[in-house]
Amino acid sequence: MKNNVIRRKIKVNNLMSEVQHNLRGLRKRNNLTQTQLGAKLSVDQATISNFETGRTVMTVAQLYEIYLIFGDDFDCPFIKYTGKENNIPSVY
Repeated sequence: MKNNVIRRKIKVNNLMSEVQHNLRGLRKRNNLTQTQLGAKLSVDQATISNFETGRTVMTVAQLYEIYLIFGDDFDCPFIKYTGKENNIPSVY
């Protein structure tokens, strides 16, 4: 897997697709508009829309901020949280 670029890209694309799908659902379940979520992440409404549709890829920092906002409700099967004191996620 280390040198298999195509496999890695597929895994990254699957992860981002899952994040996009979960973000929209989670935002709606928490009765947040794109504007309200954008304010929490310090981005505008268009950026949230672009995250949800896949036009913009969020940074690792933004992904982690979303986890901090929604906690364990932000379910992403490709990311396992270690539960250690520093709460640094490990990606599989």
